[in-house]
Amino acid sequence: MAEVKSMQYSIAVGLDGSDSSWKALQEAVRQSLNRPAVLHIVSIQESAEPSYSASDVLAAEKTTHEKLEKVQIKARVLAESAGVTVITTIVAGSSETAMVQYVKEHKIDLLVVGDTGHSSIWGALLGTTAEKIVRSAPCSVLIVR
Repeated sequence: MAEVKSMQYSIAVGLDGSDSSWKALQEAVRQSLNRPAVLHIVSIQESAEPSYSASDVLAAEKTTHEKLEKVQIKARVLAESAGVTVITTIVAGSSETAMVQYVKEHKIDLLVVGDTGHSSIWGALLGTTAEKIVRSAPCSVLIVR
């Protein structure tokens, strides 16, 4: 007997605050409106380089987390003002691993990502991180340029 899937369609978007990720958010909002869906806005906080002192790592992680929180707040306002139901989250880990794990855990139907990001998050012009996400994600992936 086939498993019955939830009636609620779910879309996730990777958002790091880069221009490309904001374009991905705009497309994810459009997709959410075209097919009523819950939009998961997911930011990945990658760990700082281990070569720094513990206090430097903590300070850098706090600063990064605060920046991602501001990005998430702005994104929530933007999406909710368009009428989209939103879930925001910041996940620690490596970009491709954390995003794929999030998609699997939340049974996401569509993942939307930008083609480039602030760091290695989506790689340069569909670089290695985006490629790994496309290969590993259990759902369809839309890459926005």
